[in-house]
Amino acid sequence: MKSRFCEKCGTLLVVASAQSAINMGAAMGEGDFEGLVREFFPYASFRPFQLKAIKFAYGTLRDGKIGLLCSPCGTGKSISVLTAFFAARDHNPAIGRLIALTRTKNQLEIYSRELKNIKDHSSASFVAAIFKSKKEMCPHVLENSRLRDVTYRDFLYYCKGLKEGLFGDACEYYLKTYNGWKPSWQAYNLIRRVKDIGPILPEETYELCRDEGLCPYEVTKVLTRHADIVIGNYNYILVDAIRGSILGKAGIRTNAINCVFDEAHSLPYYASGIFSHELSSISVRRAYREVRSFDIDDMGFLEALYRVMVDFGKKAYRNYGVDVEHIFDGNALTEALAKKLRATGEALVEILHKLADCGEQIRVKRSEIGKTPISYLSRCVDFLIDWVSLTGSSYVRYVKVEGGRRKIVRLGIRCLDPSLASSIINELRSAILMSGTLWNMDYYMDVLGLNRGRCQSLELPSPFPRENRLILVDGAVTTKFEKRGELQWKRIASHLGQIIQTVDGRVAVYFPSYEVMWEIAQKVKIEVPLFVEEKRTRISDVLRFLQGNGKCVVFGVARGKISEGVDMTLDGRSLLSAVVIVGLPFPKKTELQTALYKYFREKFGVKAVEYANDMPCLNALAQSAGRLLRSPEDKGIIVIMDRRAAGRFKRKLPEEWRNEMKIHMRIEKTLETIRQFINPGIC
Repeated sequence: MKSRFCEKCGTLLVVASAQSAINMGAAMGEGDFEGLVREFFPYASFRPFQLKAIKFAYGTLRDGKIGLLCSPCGTGKSISVLTAFFAARDHNPAIGRLIALTRTKNQLEIYSRELKNIKDHSSASFVAAIFKSKKEMCPHVLENSRLRDVTYRDFLYYCKGLKEGLFGDACEYYLKTYNGWKPSWQAYNLIRRVKDIGPILPEETYELCRDEGLCPYEVTKVLTRHADIVIGNYNYILVDAIRGSILGKAGIRTNAINCVFDEAHSLPYYASGIFSHELSSISVRRAYREVRSFDIDDMGFLEALYRVMVDFGKKAYRNYGVDVEHIFDGNALTEALAKKLRATGEALVEILHKLADCGEQIRVKRSEIGKTPISYLSRCVDFLIDWVSLTGSSYVRYVKVEGGRRKIVRLGIRCLDPSLASSIINELRSAILMSGTLWNMDYYMDVLGLNRGRCQSLELPSPFPRENRLILVDGAVTTKFEKRGELQWKRIASHLGQIIQTVDGRVAVYFPSYEVMWEIAQKVKIEVPLFVEEKRTRISDVLRFLQGNGKCVVFGVARGKISEGVDMTLDGRSLLSAVVIVGLPFPKKTELQTALYKYFREKFGVKAVEYANDMPCLNALAQSAGRLLRSPEDKGIIVIMDRRAAGRFKRKLPEEWRNEMKIHMRIEKTLETIRQFINPGIC
């Protein structure tokens, strides 16, 4: 892969194999292309570099490629890809449908809003189907408070049983939506109304459906058959069953799909998580009480499972302590379980399948007495079936003990290979993977298993004025494991306190782990309100805290809840004056991390360290820093408190970061540079 700067505008072009997609303006003329785009682009002017993003997306869609687009916050990625789709469809009406996949409700609403803007601006005729999760779109969840806290997997079981009449009367919303296997006339009438109204949010679909007594999710599924654009989450493509249920039943062939993956920097982790699973000793105890309460014969399975988990947990605790995953041979668990049950391996599998039916019986019985239709027995059985069936070097099994007064044992299955889920992207007609932080295109192509022959890429610089951002490195401190200790913690705490005081605004501070955060939180002196992230912290609480305090500090963890995908803004403007990243957020050195490195070494050779260690760190760094500037009017400071950022690690950062970065070894110089940035007229 080669990169170069465009002499006209300074844009960094990273080219894989399809130069025509980036330079396609030459094919029809720059003026002609901009004229085509303006037919659908609903705004009077383009943001910096936005037309280049549209041109790249247009070429990707037109030519049936896989495009990787690194376009920082503020470049208008959502409207760019939507505009490109309509322009490409105008060029080729048979181009197929667009599936836009998002991770958050906020992103979904952005796409819906932009589609409305396009409809109001242009003569484009289109139908959009916009999904939230089945649970969020279910009227029963709103009507029945006991359903709101059930897990999504339990809700899916309940929904299936409700449609089949397992809990008494069948779902009235589902029955009214369908006449046999065909949509009812009421459903068709409502769908015609939705098509006439134009793209509407799931909440609006929900209200229309409730008024008619129809299922909002099923109506949206039927609408998908007529849709030119479908908006949902990653599972609609990455999970076989969901893809078949939504797109397959709508008659949409995989090779006819043009797909956009928003926030694609998170795709490797998300794709691996699809085939990862955990089970706690708490769930097993609850399942044990459950079968006794409903007089279910579990053949001694749950008592045996609990004892085996405790045995493995004790060994892990003695050797590794708390909150540390210990990898072990998965056969050891099933052999120990079979031994306690005095059964063969084949007999154990038969027991699991019999107990799966018992789990359904429990759901029915709980529903009959007015309880939440969940089954802990089903959770245990599903986990053990995955434990037995998910085999090969792509998976590792682990046990860990969580701390606290009452120890909890967790068994886990971790998928090491994202491509097991993401390689479906190669079967799509075209795909655009976009984010503000796709900082290493090779990484995404490799770990996601993308067909390099179809890939092309474009990296755009920040649209914000350089003078609006200050990037500093405090070279006097580090969180490198070998250097950690009381002296280092006190120095970091001292420097951090002085930086916060000098910034004199809202500051978000991100640490590499909860352990490091608590070490420093106990030592730092802060005279303004402080909010410290916990594992149960809600994003809404953080935003409320920031909005309620003009000068304050938020402590969070890189890769935590409040470091990625959180819009810390008010009326489109950033609430933050500075982001401080304490230490480089490399993944913790655990057996799981070692297993990932070994797997990548077998698959990618010398790239293993970069892919297993460096890229997760870069992503966490980029996402934490990305909370700062959210509009062209924002101005702020990024401080990386780790001398390693000024060493070899610096070469891994984008060129504009390397050019802007100022490195100081003395805290006095760091504070002076911050003061000059805040008040440039004062020396």
